[in-house]
Amino acid sequence: MLQAPQQDVELAKASAPVEQQPEPAQTADIDGLRKAIRLSNATADGRNDNSRDWHDPNAFRGDRDNRDRDNRDWDQRVRQWDRNWVRYDDYYRPILCNPYHDTLRVIYIYQYQPRIVLIPPLASVVLDTLAYGAYNFTALVLDTFGTAANVAVGSFFGGGYYPGPDLALPPPPPPLPTYDNVPVVVNYPQATYAPFTVGQIVDVGDDGQYGEHKVLLDGVTPVWGAWTQTPGGQRQFEVHKTQQLPGIDDPQAGPLPGNYQLRLASNPSSGFTSRDVFVIAADAVVGTLALCAAGAFVISRRRSRTLH
Repeated sequence: MLQAPQQDVELAKASAPVEQQPEPAQTADIDGLRKAIRLSNATADGRNDNSRDWHDPNAFRGDRDNRDRDNRDWDQRVRQWDRNWVRYDDYYRPILCNPYHDTLRVIYIYQYQPRIVLIPPLASVVLDTLAYGAYNFTALVLDTFGTAANVAVGSFFGGGYYPGPDLALPPPPPPLPTYDNVPVVVNYPQATYAPFTVGQIVDVGDDGQYGEHKVLLDGVTPVWGAWTQTPGGQRQFEVHKTQQLPGIDDPQAGPLPGNYQLRLASNPSSGFTSRDVFVIAADAVVGTLALCAAGAFVISRRRSRTLH
């Protein structure tokens, strides 16, 4: 989870929220954010690594050598936005605060289009989100070189609105079902991981856009999958995909945002973060394919010699 000095958090929360109604973002603006994240290991003299591919599992390892040279670099881990940094006004509209000394960029999807909100340092904004639902966002803090210094996934709930002067308050949006201490199992095409327990799951329901059932791990991290049961009959959620960058990329099988400890189901003695396990599994798949290719090459050479 992202952290900030408590004094800065209190200053941001105490600021007067500025109302924001962002228009749909331009494609070039979203592409610029993708570039800022991919080039997050820029060095102090402006030299950038353009070869990083965000969809390559190895990209989540980061570049240790570059980080040692410049400790301002993002470590390639997508964290969770602190739920306490999101609150709601009297009209049930979400208020997002920025407890950092740099401008915060918040990217989310509203009415099927990406929106970008800029929150000045130690300030806050209030968003009009009349459409009821759970919205995930990417919180992006850029350094002075325009590259990612911090990246996190957060969530807020829509359904509130300002009715107009001297009019009655809108009704509160209906609460979503929540479940405490729920076992979760991650089942991806390349590997299955041992179950772990999260403190709370918020059940968003069936997702008409991306399919399957959507829930929020600890009320923040979005995942898609299905409700199942443990061998003992306890409620359990099976994860099939998650979303590293809401508003920027689509859901896919990948590391879970947050510091979740995952273990490969076939190796219960080794504990890793979800990012580490995903990288290991991806490397295993690549290694297997390489061995198969080498074997096929050897067999082909032997057959060629036999024929001659």
